[in-house]
Amino acid sequence: MTVNLFKESSAAARALGEDLRGILTGLDPAVAQPLLDRLSVEAHPTPLLVFTGYHSSGKSTLIEALTDRAFNVPIGSGVTTDEVKQYDWDGDVRLVDTPGVHAGRPHHDELAEQGLQAADLVLFAVPVELFDNTLVAHLRDVLGRLGKSRQTLIVITKAGTMAPPAPDVRERAIREALGPFDQVPWVECDAQYYLDGFDLADSAPADSAAFIEASGLARVADLINSFASQQGELGRLSQPLQLLLAISLEATASLTDDPNEQAALKVLARQRSALSKKRIHLDDLLTARSAQFRTDAVRAATLFADNIERDEQGGALSEAMLEGHTATLNESLGTALDRFEATVRQVLEVQFDDLASEVLEIEASPFGRVAVQLGEVESASFDGREVAVTRRSAQALSAPSWAGDLTKYLKQFNKFWGAGDGVKAASGSNGHKVVLKVGHAFGKKFKPWEAVKAADKIGKFAKVGGVAIAVGLEAYGVFADERAAVKAEQARTERRRGITQEILAQADGIVADALRTIGDDLDEIFKPEFKRIDAMALEIQGARSTRSDLRERLSSVQQRAGAALAVLARSQDSN
Repeated sequence: MTVNLFKESSAAARALGEDLRGILTGLDPAVAQPLLDRLSVEAHPTPLLVFTGYHSSGKSTLIEALTDRAFNVPIGSGVTTDEVKQYDWDGDVRLVDTPGVHAGRPHHDELAEQGLQAADLVLFAVPVELFDNTLVAHLRDVLGRLGKSRQTLIVITKAGTMAPPAPDVRERAIREALGPFDQVPWVECDAQYYLDGFDLADSAPADSAAFIEASGLARVADLINSFASQQGELGRLSQPLQLLLAISLEATASLTDDPNEQAALKVLARQRSALSKKRIHLDDLLTARSAQFRTDAVRAATLFADNIERDEQGGALSEAMLEGHTATLNESLGTALDRFEATVRQVLEVQFDDLASEVLEIEASPFGRVAVQLGEVESASFDGREVAVTRRSAQALSAPSWAGDLTKYLKQFNKFWGAGDGVKAASGSNGHKVVLKVGHAFGKKFKPWEAVKAADKIGKFAKVGGVAIAVGLEAYGVFADERAAVKAEQARTERRRGITQEILAQADGIVADALRTIGDDLDEIFKPEFKRIDAMALEIQGARSTRSDLRERLSSVQQRAGAALAVLARSQDSN
């Protein structure tokens, strides 16, 4: 089956981390313990993949297939999952099987929501019979209220049991179910076919291959990988590998008795660590600012619905009133968007200023001063003749072969990252350039909030979930019976939900586009720098004529971590 990047990258980081711990125990404890502490404290959390959908929709079967029957998850036609169950997939990924939504047991819905709250990826299982109103409501709730519109994949399960009546019927059903939300990636598969093929692997290889091919499960793995590369997950998955490289490089520096080499490798290790941590910290901060923008959008939508309901119950909702409320809504949303852009700009400015200060500290450290000056030491000329050596008290130093390259690189690095000047003053620095680019991530198409056509949801009639609902409802007293009052309240609730979902869908689209653009700009400057650091470290280490066993093992860790990062990079480039 196709490689699962969540699984494989986490497995690589875990295995390399164990190897590095073993190597560090062979070093001087005074050197090793701080590195071991960093390795433990800065480890990246395990990715969380959550499965949701109806009971008997094939969630458990999908987990069994994706893991090659690793857990013997109960599978049956009844309600087989009564609680949120977590499966530790070799310590690399946590898979969460949630109770079936609306399975006739009210506590199931609460447990399912708890499992979805912290999901890195939601696999929304849809049976081959497709959607009904309840499943549509759950899908939109996951995408909207729970904020998973950019972290959800739809998997149509049991696809082999029923052929679609028309080629595009499933795609149209998904599009209608999504409503205001952008298209969510989807795939169809039959996990039971895969399990049947898996069980026949030894006894009937040809039949096994046919079942596995027909299952379409490889497409599920491909979709997961595509999601990881497109939604910025690869940055999170690469973080522990970047950490391992930085720590192993620092450990290598402690093994040399050459003070010049030690200084150079220490500085490069600190640079790599500073950049790696700053890159992931930027992602976390930008995500937090996005959440605040989303909250502001929901608040504006709620106020809009409140104002309409107040006017309706006070008499009649006139066209002028509706236009006024719509103008207020758009003004509030425009203000929220301006605030979002301003806070993103501020985050970048502050964090690049902080990074510039850290770069300056590295340069000013004892190791940093030695490393920068190495290339400025004139190497003694050599013409091949024998010369008499006279001992002096101040003998001229001979620079290492790589010293000139190192000094040139370090000076370029410090200038490149605006060290000492700060982002605001260093007009040519990377940080300043990224901050200037923020504006194009929030282009004119988002100002004002033109994309939100909230008025389309309001009028004489509104369509919510494909059902026409009278909006100008009178006070409850005019209804002949309680059932009519309940129906009116349901209509108001559905309309409020529809308005909120419409605005959240637009907010999520804005967030996704903006963060993707900013992320691409950040990758454009961070990724090449990692390559330059590694190339410089390789040049320094390659100049040694002898290598100890521990150095060889550390070199192996670095090479394997680099190879794992290359796999992630290739996946991102291919998408």
